[in-house]
Amino acid sequence: MVDNKRKDVIEKYITLTEKILKNSNDARFYGTDVEIYRSEIHIINIIGNNSDMHISEIARKFGVTKGAISKTIKKLEKKGLVEKIIDVNNNTRTLVKLTEKGTIAYLAHEQYHNQYDKDMYLYLESLKLKDLEILDTFLEKANEMAERHI
Repeated sequence: MVDNKRKDVIEKYITLTEKILKNSNDARFYGTDVEIYRSEIHIINIIGNNSDMHISEIARKFGVTKGAISKTIKKLEKKGLVEKIIDVNNNTRTLVKLTEKGTIAYLAHEQYHNQYDKDMYLYLESLKLKDLEILDTFLEKANEMAERHI
């Protein structure tokens, strides 16, 4: 019985990751006049949630290189979604900020998740702390597994 449930959980996790991969190349406009890809909107989301971020911080949050983030930031700059400015507190660092268009995309992305993910948010709110801790541990292990598959 436990082995069957374990297999069922693993199968559901694999199905979820395949669905995410399948949709990763889809672009949306998020209220703007430019196509924004999944990886781009998640960088916009990080910047929108954390004002005055520098490229190294963004790279750390995503677990990728500064070069990879810099490349995407350049694309976002060309699309008019972000701008780079020198950090007045440390002139060796470059901060990334959302433009007005970037803020529109950020807010549209937030609205999208609030609309389509509401049932997941409500489910998570209903969980007890112990259940959240189990889920958190599972997600940590799943992320470690994903790292090995990259």
